[in-house]
Amino acid sequence: MCLKSTIIFIFLFSGLLFAQPKVVTLKVGSTVSYVGGFVDLNHVYISLNDLSQCLGLHTFELRSTGKLSVYSEYGSLLFTPDNNFIVVSTGGESKIYQLPIAVLSANGKLYMPATYAGEYFSRILQGNLTYDEEKAEFNFLNSNLIAPLVTGVQVEEKANGAVIEIGMQSLPKAYEAAMATAASGGQENMLYVTLMPATGNIQKLNSLSPTDVYSNVIAIQNPNSIQLSFRLKQSYVSKQIFVDSTTNSVVVALYSQADVKKIFSEEIKKKLDAEKKNWKLDVIVIDPGHGGKDPGAIGVMGTEEKNVTLAIAKDLKRDLNKKLPNVKVVMTRDDDEFVELDKRGEIANEAGGKLFISIHCNSMPHKPNPANGLETYFLRPGKTGEAIRIAAQENAAIKYENDYEKKYKTYDADNMILTTMAHGAYVKYSERLAQLIEDNVSSVAAVADNGVSQAGFYVLIGASMPAVLVETGYLSNVREERYLRSKTGREAIARGITNAIVKYKAEYEKNFTQN
Repeated sequence: MCLKSTIIFIFLFSGLLFAQPKVVTLKVGSTVSYVGGFVDLNHVYISLNDLSQCLGLHTFELRSTGKLSVYSEYGSLLFTPDNNFIVVSTGGESKIYQLPIAVLSANGKLYMPATYAGEYFSRILQGNLTYDEEKAEFNFLNSNLIAPLVTGVQVEEKANGAVIEIGMQSLPKAYEAAMATAASGGQENMLYVTLMPATGNIQKLNSLSPTDVYSNVIAIQNPNSIQLSFRLKQSYVSKQIFVDSTTNSVVVALYSQADVKKIFSEEIKKKLDAEKKNWKLDVIVIDPGHGGKDPGAIGVMGTEEKNVTLAIAKDLKRDLNKKLPNVKVVMTRDDDEFVELDKRGEIANEAGGKLFISIHCNSMPHKPNPANGLETYFLRPGKTGEAIRIAAQENAAIKYENDYEKKYKTYDADNMILTTMAHGAYVKYSERLAQLIEDNVSSVAAVADNGVSQAGFYVLIGASMPAVLVETGYLSNVREERYLRSKTGREAIARGITNAIVKYKAEYEKNFTQN
């Protein structure tokens, strides 16, 4: 409940051992309200229901899932209990954002860290909501009551003209641009930009340094608007003014007489060359599963999965260095060390990886067992009971990590769906690589092709690139365990994966060049 006077809260926080009650102030003009919350592990959490009510926003609770929708005429926010993801819907489109800290559920309400609330609530408000950590205080400034500040001017020359970008705290309601020349009776080569409402540091704007586009700027502050007059260094045949909501800027495009077709072709070529460089498959990350205090699966003869995966990964790196000498190969571990699952994805991302291959060995609960063969997975919620079992088996490695219950508590079904949506750009590439691995390994190694499947492996979640997990064989099968222990077997599997990657790279780069 949103209260306008001093209040005392009594909280019963189920599962929040260190939580202490906290009241956060909300100031909207001269009106002061209070939002209920608590402090847990040095983070101030505020009630989403209370904050929404104080701000005059509407809420709707999906009782079956505990999700909370907060909405206004400008958009909506969707929060999920014990989940880091927020769905923000504005301007007819929805985007998913990830919080560093999850939304929590207590007392039948949802709570989020106050530090991040302002950023997301401001997206569906006509104004700006900020949070002062020292004062434990929210401040809301209605955009109807203020004139946005001009924060600076950026200029970029183009082959067919120039772009002047006027940065602002928030976008003005009205804007216009006009050009004058000596021929039209005005001062020669002047550009006049009017923004309303708007304000600015006139002295600072008038002292802007000359650029290749203009020699000086004259700023005039009016009661409800500001006018910026640019003395241009050359004539332009036309202009266009528009706003960029992603950067809160007013943009003026100036066009000169030029060979538009030639310029367009050159611009397209530059963009394509840049895209080719970004999409070039130049870094491959190999992840040997388990390691250190985490042995992984144990075979009938005592073989530890961590040793087999490291040996295959080293053979794979050697083969890739020979077959693809211009490609950098990165290992998440080079020896018998324990690397946390989420850290493996971080290593891949920091290295600029374009492919992520996690190497593992399979096993059945009862040993010995006749189950055998190679299986390759990509990231999606598991479709079959067996895929879900194998994912759970590999995900169990988190028990070797400190505070794993808290660290991975948001890796539930809802989170997996949201995460795989974010991975959607890579799914077809991951699935194609998985199929090539199945085909090529089974053709050179003595392991059966059990096909491609999908499952929710934690180790694949953090890698922002096409990613697969290869179960190279069953340690619970005596014959296959011997094969995985042998140098011949491990080298054959590595050779098959190498052949698959070489073919994938050729297909991938050919397809990108053609498109």
